[in-house]
Parts: sequence; C-alpha cells; structure tokens
Amino acid sequence: MPTCHGHPNGSPSAPYAESLHTSGFTQSVFFSPIGLSEPNYKWTEEWFDNMPIDHFSFADNRTFHLRYLINTDYFIKYGPIFYYTEFGAAIVFAEHRYYGKTHPFGNESYASVSNLGYLSSEQALADYAHLIQYLRNERLKNAINSTVIAFGGSYGGMLAAWIRIKYPHLVEGAIAASAPVFWFPQTNVPEDIFDNIVKRSFVNSGCKADAIIAAWSAIEELANSEQGRTYLNSLFKLEEKSFLQKSEDVNFLKAFIRESFESMAMVNYPYPSEFLAPLPGWPVKVACGFFNSTEMKTREHHAESLYSMVNLYYNFTGEKKTLCVNPDVCSDSAYGALGDPLGWPWQACTEMVMQLCASGPPNDFFWKDCPFTACTEMVMQLCASGPPNDFFWKDCPFTVKERIHRKNCSNGYLDPWSGGGWSLKPQTVGSLVSIIIEDGAHHYDLRGSHPKDTEAVKEARRLERIYIGKWIHDAMKRFNKSQQYLRQNTESFRKLFIYFFCNGYFFKNSNNCAFKRCFFLLRCQSLSFFECYLV
Repeated sequence: MPTCHGHPNGSPSAPYAESLHTSGFTQSVFFSPIGLSEPNYKWTEEWFDNMPIDHFSFADNRTFHLRYLINTDYFIKYGPIFYYTEFGAAIVFAEHRYYGKTHPFGNESYASVSNLGYLSSEQALADYAHLIQYLRNERLKNAINSTVIAFGGSYGGMLAAWIRIKYPHLVEGAIAASAPVFWFPQTNVPEDIFDNIVKRSFVNSGCKADAIIAAWSAIEELANSEQGRTYLNSLFKLEEKSFLQKSEDVNFLKAFIRESFESMAMVNYPYPSEFLAPLPGWPVKVACGFFNSTEMKTREHHAESLYSMVNLYYNFTGEKKTLCVNPDVCSDSAYGALGDPLGWPWQACTEMVMQLCASGPPNDFFWKDCPFTACTEMVMQLCASGPPNDFFWKDCPFTVKERIHRKNCSNGYLDPWSGGGWSLKPQTVGSLVSIIIEDGAHHYDLRGSHPKDTEAVKEARRLERIYIGKWIHDAMKRFNKSQQYLRQNTESFRKLFIYFFCNGYFFKNSNNCAFKRCFFLLRCQSLSFFECYLV
C-alpha cells in the first residue's frame, strides 16, 4: 500500500526530531535543528511562561510553558540570533508544542481531540513569534534591534520558510534545508518522485537495480509455501508474534524492508551517524555490496541480500536479537528513535497530508501502489471527519515566489525529500535562492561540521554564510537609514519650529516680539528641539 509519509522524515514521530530545529533570530539569533547530541555544543534549558494555548481566540486565555535552549556565549551587542560564532550571534532552539517536554496539557495533551486541536504548525509559528519578541525585549540585553534568522531542516525547514513569510517583520531571513514546502496537493509534485530519488541514491552508489527488483520477487515466491515462510521467519529473525503465517503476510515484510531503503537514502552521510538509526558512513554504498554479489543465483541468495540490508539499517550495532515486522503487533520502525509517536499522526491527519507512492520499475525498484489513496483512507480511520477538502495551507501561500524574499532553500541531490523542495536545480529568483548539494542527503548542511564533510556541503555552507551576512548587513543598513531619516526630519522640524517660534508667530502680544525673537533664537540654537520646546 502507498506509504503515508505525513512528515519529511516519513514518520509518525518525526517532528520530535525536528522540534528543536525551527527558527532563529538575527542580531544574531538562530534557531537551528541538528547536532544537539554533539559533545561540543553547549546550551541552557529555559522555559517561556504564559504562552497562549490559542493565539487566535479572544475567548481562551489559557497558557502553557514552552521549552527552549539558548546559548549566548558569542552574543554581542545588537548581534544576530542564530548559530555561527563569527556573527556574534545568540543561538536559540525552540521546541515545538506537543513534542519533547512541551506539553500544553501535561499528560492529557494527547487525551482528547479538544486538547489535540491546538497542535498545528500555525499555532507553533505564533509560539515562535511570541518567543522572538520576548527574547529581543526581555531575555537578551541589547537585542531589541537584533536581526532574526530562522533555521530548520525537514519539517523544521518548512517552519523556517513559513515564519519568514508569515512574520516578516520579526524574521529577516531563513535557511530552509530539505524543506518539502511543495509536497502538497495542487502543487503538481509527482507522487512517485520520492521513491524515484531513493532509486537514484542507490544506483549512484553502485547498486544493481535489477538485483534489488529480483529480490522482491524472490521473497514473494518463498512466502507462497510453508517451507519458504519458515525460511524467511528464520532468516530475518522475526519475533514469533510477527511470523509470516500465510502468503499475504509477506506484504508486512516487504513494507518493513522498503522503509529501510527509503530511510537509508535520507541519512546517507559520509561518516557514521545516529540520526534515525546507528549507521556507518555512506551506508547506501555499504548496502549496495549486498546486491552486487556474483553468487546471487537462487531465491535464497536474493532473500539474504535483503536481510543483510535490513540488518544493516535496524541492527548495525548488533544489539537486536529479533525483528518485528507486522505493524499491527510491533513497535519497530525505521524512525523509532524520533520520540513520541502520537503527535505527528494528528498533524498528518489535519494539515500535513503528503502524497507519496511508488509506480514501480523503471521509476523505482518497489511495487506499484500509485495513485495515492491509502493515506486518505488511513486518515479516515484516524480522524472521524477525514482529511480537509483542501489540504493546502490557505493562510500561508508559500508557493507564490513573488512573496518570498531572503530565503535559502537547500536540498541534497540524494535526498528523497528534495522532490518536494522549491527547486530541483540551483537557481536564484530575486532573493530566493536554491542550493543543491550534489552528494547531500537529508538536511546535510545543517549537521555539525565533520572532518569527512564533502566539498559540496562545505561550499553550500559557505554560500549560506555569505547570504546570512548580507541579510544582517542589509537589515542594519535599513535600521541605520531609518534612524538617519528620523534624525534629519527631527532637525528639519526643529528648524521650522525655531523659525516660527522666534519670529513671533506664537505670541499674541507683538510689542515684545523683537526681544522674544532674539531671546528664543539664541536659546533654540543652543538647545535640543525638545529642550527648546519646554522653555
């Protein structure tokens, strides 16, 4: 059945991973998503009190506490708010409501539709707008005129793009990494492009597509017999509760394996990582070795190649003794490390329905499950009312290029989610910039620096720093110009006031006009306008 990836990480719990990736401030305040597990990063956990439960109602005055992490080690007076030390910025990671430790209704946050109804990207953006003003005006010293830059990867990248559009007076620019802002109905994104890019990632790493396609047929044929199912249960070390009992049960196994292909393409970094699961560097290249063996002559050989692939993704550390593949009875998932699984299904049900399916070879090396219908069916099961008739976010027309300024959209050429990005090629439209990282996976540019980083990602980060510097410079230039304009107009008004005041226009008794003109002329030229006015 088609995969219902409501989230850029394709997981019910994915936003938890992005919860600290949302947006940033200039002068410098950055909200950045990736790399909090790195030992060299320092932060302080703080809470914003009295965040409104509902930003858009006058009838509900309830509030909650929103968690954020902050680092001001490099923050300088009037510095931006974001995350490169060279800018003298403050760094802020703002948590998304309902994820992590930020639960508006405590343990009851997921207990009812009436409570979950306040979980939306629109409410989250309003949270961040509130927080930005608090940081500028109260939390940070000398930051009232600081420039704010928003950062985010994946869903966090979508939020970074949207906050720049919806609150342009608060956020000067945005770095939206791997943000599938076009992956909604009515935007003409091909439903099968995700798995097409998965195939591209594996083929570019040396995989033989024919061998992978043949492996699916092999396990289907094995599942048709009791002996074959017993073999598969043993080979994949399946828990007894998810044993393949009948031939159609192979669909559970196939979906489980497919998830590992799609996930591995997302996290195909050049060094060991643990974003979705512990993996070696360039894991896709490692996996391709399983399918390129000259000994792949039997169904069992093909099945073993799939098992090696699955074991690499789900059990690289060797700690798991068994696997569970039936979603009706199992909790194992390619995204199991991302946190609470309850919040994202709600968002995928109400506002983030993204159409993803496979059309089969030659587009990809899965089986045909397009057109996209299963997600709508799943949503109908989860939400009695079903998905909205118009999935598109009416309040934020982010697809209208003319309305987007000072935003960088970066995408990895090997990242399946790049198919829903603003552009699949490098280009610049006004101040809207598309950066393509040729050997990049999912929001690679927002990960911490690493000795094995590729030249392509180094160049992407260099360009991003240049644009960030320009945004900050332009913001300060506009601020200084406005201050100069204010001073010039104040001086012009002062001179006009002196002229009228000292020439007797404000005196009813003209007999003493000469004396008063002389007196006030002397006084007004030596005092400020406001001091003169008070004389």
